[in-house]
Amino acid sequence: MPILRWLARRRAFNQLVEREATTLVEREGGAGYYTARELARRARDRDDLDAAKLWWRVSRRVAAMTGIQPGLAKMGRPETDW
Repeated sequence: MPILRWLARRRAFNQLVEREATTLVEREGGAGYYTARELARRARDRDDLDAAKLWWRVSRRVAAMTGIQPGLAKMGRPETDW
């Protein structure tokens, strides 16, 4: 049953995202968002799209957990204004 395998993989991926995000928030607080973004960028640079997707999702989850608005710098300015 392919749909059941897909659901299991999706559930496992989401659980991994949640674990990684929780760990980053516990260790770094809101700074974990920037750590996850950096890890996603490094993964993209080495063409590891699976890892890039994981860390992008982790960064979004950390943002949601800490109230950070993605796309804004630490100082509250858009990243395009740096």
